[in-house]
Amino acid sequence: MTEVAKILFVDDEPQMLTALSRVFRGKQFQVQLANSGAEALALLQEQTFDVIVSDMRMPEMDGATFLASSLELSPHSRRILLTGYSDQESTVRAINHGQVHQYLNKPWDNTQLREVVEGEIKEFVRQKSLANTSEEHIALQEQVTHVSEELANATLFMDMAKEELLSQYNTTIKVISNLIHMRVPTPRVMNRNVVSHSVALAKLIKLDSKIITEIRNAARLFQLGKLNFPEALLSKPIHDFTEDEDKLYHSHPLQGADLLTPLNSLDFAAKLIRHQNENYDGSGMPDKLANNKIPLGSRILRLVIDYQQLIHGVQFKDPLCESDALEHLEKYSNVKYDPELLKLYKKLIQELAKTNTQPQDKLTHVEEVKEGDIVNRDLYSHEGILLIAKGMMLNPILIQKLNMIESRSNKKMNIFIKEVEPEE
Repeated sequence: MTEVAKILFVDDEPQMLTALSRVFRGKQFQVQLANSGAEALALLQEQTFDVIVSDMRMPEMDGATFLASSLELSPHSRRILLTGYSDQESTVRAINHGQVHQYLNKPWDNTQLREVVEGEIKEFVRQKSLANTSEEHIALQEQVTHVSEELANATLFMDMAKEELLSQYNTTIKVISNLIHMRVPTPRVMNRNVVSHSVALAKLIKLDSKIITEIRNAARLFQLGKLNFPEALLSKPIHDFTEDEDKLYHSHPLQGADLLTPLNSLDFAAKLIRHQNENYDGSGMPDKLANNKIPLGSRILRLVIDYQQLIHGVQFKDPLCESDALEHLEKYSNVKYDPELLKLYKKLIQELAKTNTQPQDKLTHVEEVKEGDIVNRDLYSHEGILLIAKGMMLNPILIQKLNMIESRSNKKMNIFIKEVEPEE
């Protein structure tokens, strides 16, 4: 882009406007900020913009209403809407009446936002250049543009539906996982580490993103088959099991996989769960698979689960320290565990111990949160029930529900909110 591109950002939250303007620093951009739809319309009466980017949720005049109103003042501007998963109906209205060309979910990715805006700037320049072409060419181009916009709108609706389904799907798996862990008394940090370590190890060996997703799902549901176990068995260290108890316990991967049979979308995860207790030398259960015949995801689960059980007192009555747990795993290299995966996992554990990075969030309470805050960790009630999944944006209805739950329990509820980059 050789010419200076004029961009108008509209949001009622000053910190969001500051964050947006930071993404578009540089001589090639001229950025204007407006705190409301009314303020933005006043600016449009004085000047035109290549691209208009508006938040959906604003008081008095929401983004859909503003963008529809901006058509008369600036018909040739390219319009982008920032929206949340819960704004689907409003987003559809904006696409229909406000001629929205693109929409992005909040919180946005800075790289993606810049690419989308730059793409719309190029389209604005291209549309502007059509003014110099012949009338016949313009008529033809308008027909092509009309068809393209209809196709784009159809694609937008499909993308919205897909993202909504994916969000609900992931939340459902988290809810099922939470129900499992309420019944099976393993430490929450252990269950969380089984997921995060399994995913980290899968990424370390550069597995495909779809496979990593399946490994994550299997790690969340790895104890599903324990739901019918008696209380006495669930609270007993594995090392102290009788022969009959040990046989029953080692049937849980098969039972877990069977419970997932009706869910076709979890077929692959069910396969990984089924084979999580196979041994690398072929002596494991349920099918005595050996070496590379054991699914790679199952080999990862076997290693990570056993390590976490060792350091959290599930395998033995007393938990082992990290070095003793790794030494214990090493004894069974090439017997229970894939030796190459074990080497990588040991390195991963050592690196995690060095970094011990803290999440970029702040601890707060229900009375301090506000609309638009993003929850940065899964939020559980004092009874262990999942209330809000990580990444969700708080709205007035959710905040009201949290206040009711806290009032009912008479206990403060800790909420981790994603830190907003401070203004310079």
